Amino acid sequence: MIQLENICKQYTNHNHTVHAVDNVSFSVAENERVGIAGGSGSGKSTLFKLLIGLQECPEKSIYFGSQDLATVSLSKLRNSIAYVPTQSYLLGTTIAENIKFGKDLSMHETVELAAQKADLYRDLGDLLNDDLHELAEEGHYLSGGQKQRINMARGFYKNAPYLLLDDCFSALDAVTVTTILNSLHNVKDQTILCISQRLEVIEKADKIIVFDEGHIAEEGTHEELLNLNGLYKTLYEAQKGEAQNENA
Repeated sequence: MIQLENICKQYTNHNHTVHAVDNVSFSVAENERVGIAGGSGSGKSTLFKLLIGLQECPEKSIYFGSQDLATVSLSKLRNSIAYVPTQSYLLGTTIAENIKFGKDLSMHETVELAAQKADLYRDLGDLLNDDLHELAEEGHYLSGGQKQRINMARGFYKNAPYLLLDDCFSALDAVTVTTILNSLHNVKDQTILCISQRLEVIEKADKIIVFDEGHIAEEGTHEELLNLNGLYKTLYEAQKGEAQNENA
């Protein structure tokens, strides 16, 4: 379980104080799937930076289970969390080594299972099975979607109790998104938090939290939020309209 209690995080920009996260409180139950939505600069990424220890949090404000995050060592925290960032980072080595990312412990899933979850075998299976084929640095000849899926496979391979997905579906087509989400819905014993600008990615989450200007504007299931006729519905209908125009 994750518990956040009255989180506030601010920074100064050109002598102006910006409240990146302002008095945010919510809980995530064990093995729950939580989607996080909101516009650019609404506080979503700051929240993840606090959770993974990239930004310091005050004492008695974030708890993982019964442990105060402020008292947990950074190494223990990082071992408990698999974080998939927006930006894909690939090394000039094999796909399998990119997935393992220097970690080869018995607690991790197999490379093959992680690759299946990330739908890599659809178009990268031959390269994945070639122990001699090394990617160019940063995977220059791969598509954006292929890079994102290798990045996801790395997070799946770690098989940590908490999985944080930071807007890492942006370059994927709808069919691939559905395939990966189906894999995630079948995962047991893992708590998942997913930031996504694409609301179809998170609409089947157990709970969706909508951020606006650093605070929580709305919280509920997809259906509950649509019935509120608030920010989430506005964002959802705008995206649906854009998709219809693109297909027209």
